[in-house]
Amino acid sequence: MALRVVHSGTGLIGRSALDGILNHPDLELVGMYVQSPEKIGKDAGAFIRRAPTGIVTTNDWDALLALAPDCLSYQSNSIGRELDAANDVCRFLEAGANAVTASIFAWGYPADVPAGFDRVHEACAKGGSSAYFSGSDPGWATTDLALAALRMADEVECVRVCELGYWGQYEAEYVCREYFGFGQGPGFEPILLKGGFLRQMWEPTLRELCDAMNVEIEDWNIVYETDSLDHDIQTGFGTVKAGTASVIHFELQALNGGRPVAVVEHVDRVGMGAGPQWKGPFGPEVFAFRIEIEGSPSFTLEHQVTSRPRKPTSGQNPKSAGHHDIGLVTAGKSTAMPIINAIPAVCAARPGLLGPRDIGHPISRNVRRAG
Repeated sequence: MALRVVHSGTGLIGRSALDGILNHPDLELVGMYVQSPEKIGKDAGAFIRRAPTGIVTTNDWDALLALAPDCLSYQSNSIGRELDAANDVCRFLEAGANAVTASIFAWGYPADVPAGFDRVHEACAKGGSSAYFSGSDPGWATTDLALAALRMADEVECVRVCELGYWGQYEAEYVCREYFGFGQGPGFEPILLKGGFLRQMWEPTLRELCDAMNVEIEDWNIVYETDSLDHDIQTGFGTVKAGTASVIHFELQALNGGRPVAVVEHVDRVGMGAGPQWKGPFGPEVFAFRIEIEGSPSFTLEHQVTSRPRKPTSGQNPKSAGHHDIGLVTAGKSTAMPIINAIPAVCAARPGLLGPRDIGHPISRNVRRAG
């Protein structure tokens, strides 16, 4: 019998997750939450250019709870409303529904959840339910992919988990400018630093890695720097003027013995060619997640993310297939599918907040078969 799933989220990751739920042979979409008034009362399929599903969106959490789902897929935007998002999920956990999410970053290290977010433990105990957080970065690209690399390692001096990204098409202006510092002049201190956002986002993933390696984190170090171009550039969130940040480089370093043993490193650009002194994808794509193992031996794994639409499959309308894939680029899918594919394992797991080492290695069962 298929697992009954309620879904929330209509952004890039949310749409990708919704598509994945509908494609999964062991999952059944039974309800969908939306917040914006203009999205209420629409068929779920409309958000991903698919045929009607019969599932009509609502902003009534109580009605969705009454459906008694097996699992909540919560992929709504949590930036600036982190505790509210966690509380949304905890309502389902308390009622006995399991939950998977890419939104609650504070749940990234189950052994030590920050105050305020630790209600999840009580909620899971009350409902006999399980919760699982993942994403891309932080998420599978900074934990699962790194853990896979560490299985091939002998002596490890440092493990680096890197995002090497082109952000030129991103439309979230406040996040890009205020949180990360794109388009800002020299000396600007973004929320990433002054608001503690960097550690809140990425400390859990480094603690998970160090715990897996049995290494104590003795201290932390942060690096943040930017570079610019000598001309204006147009981005999805507006103009980035010459002389302002068109590339950012930051690191969060977990230290042991005064040296980094695990590092999150980002080099993110909104202008092609900016910051040539820093890393970029090996090519040909402009966005990649890279794991670097420094030790004996040293080696690198890189997952390149493409935004190129795939060719339509047999029976698909080429025009609708193109639109469908533009809305569900690989970046969204590679974030969403590790969460969606984990739903059966999460529902079968022990109650509580789960980490990546608690659920095995769930894979896709949506296999295209001949005929």
